[in-house]
Amino acid sequence: MSKKAEELERMEGKIASYLAKNPEFFERHPELLENLKIDHKIYGSVSLVERQILNLRNRSHDLQERLTDMLDNAQVNSDLLMKCSQLAVGVIRAESRQQVADTVLEELRRHFDIDDCQLWLCDNDEDLQRVNYSDSDTLYKLTDQQFIHKDPVCGRITESISQLFKSDKKLQSYALIPLGDGAEDGLIALGSSNVELFTADMGTLFLRFIGDICEACLAKK
Repeated sequence: MSKKAEELERMEGKIASYLAKNPEFFERHPELLENLKIDHKIYGSVSLVERQILNLRNRSHDLQERLTDMLDNAQVNSDLLMKCSQLAVGVIRAESRQQVADTVLEELRRHFDIDDCQLWLCDNDEDLQRVNYSDSDTLYKLTDQQFIHKDPVCGRITESISQLFKSDKKLQSYALIPLGDGAEDGLIALGSSNVELFTADMGTLFLRFIGDICEACLAKK
């Protein structure tokens, strides 16, 4: 860097420091604002005031978009909560394990926009209809999951995980809801032909709620 460039940089630093400490400077010298010009990628050379107005408009637009997204998400979450509540009420009212299983499968298929729903249990003390049975080791191999802390997992369908389903449709995404610690009691497998319905980074709070309700009701009936 040349000596002149270094001197210019020091001077600019002093100016910037002074303006930062004296924000009222331009209030005392409003004529400077009218003469200052700043390059803008879209509108070319604009005054500082015009640049501030454009920035405020952009910020307003961004905030409006964020608010719209928040409202949309709130509506989606409200709908999901209502559906989960209906499922919970139905499962709690069930008088047998068979009714619990039937209610879970019917409610999930009817209200959650999925193409396939399978209930897998590791306890085969009784032969429930519409229920699949397997040992936990086999489920671990098929899913390649350990289900830490009962957290559901979601993602793209793999050849291995596709064996959990019976749908004739080409499933693209899945959600696996463990029942019991480490899915020791089984799991609920949800499959969708929509690749974006279940993603690895999605929130699983409502799925966890469904799993906890089903696990508790299956254990008590």
